[in-house]
Amino acid sequence: MEKDSNFILTGKAVERYFDLNDALMEFHNLFTYESKDDRAIAILGGTFLEMILEHILYAFFPEDDKEVGEMMQFNQPLGNFSNKIKMCYCLGLIDKIIKDDLNLIRKIRNEFAHDLYASFESDRIKSWCLQLKWHKIIVTPYPPSDATPKDYFQVGVNSLITHLNGCVSIARNDKRIIKDNF
Repeated sequence: MEKDSNFILTGKAVERYFDLNDALMEFHNLFTYESKDDRAIAILGGTFLEMILEHILYAFFPEDDKEVGEMMQFNQPLGNFSNKIKMCYCLGLIDKIIKDDLNLIRKIRNEFAHDLYASFESDRIKSWCLQLKWHKIIVTPYPPSDATPKDYFQVGVNSLITHLNGCVSIARNDKRIIKDNF
């Protein structure tokens, strides 16, 4: 992609753009504040954020579906949430505060995925939810006094999604290009 055409989507970028927007609509329908299923909220929030990180990496990496796709598979370098967070951070695609919040959400998602009795009110999960910072910067530094740990989680996830969705476009503008020869 040439620098002059950065704002015109072509090829796989168009397909990925519409895939992400379709996923955002589906996420919006499932990740509601009315949902009583805490496990679904925790797992869905973390999983969707992992998916956006994957979109950021695909937007940044060169168009080589075979090589990049293999790296994203399970048991490969970018086959899990933690490694996607690290890679985006090390490439300068996300800031430290975003990395830290993503790691907290990853821990929360994993706790709900592996502990049948996980709850937003458990001390560990509550502590992680209250440590989330990004939403305090862009939404409000003073959440309502009656905000629950689940509220902190949901606002934190939604704030990160908004930010990371913009990071996809930024990564696309810095897309790596495969050099055929010197």
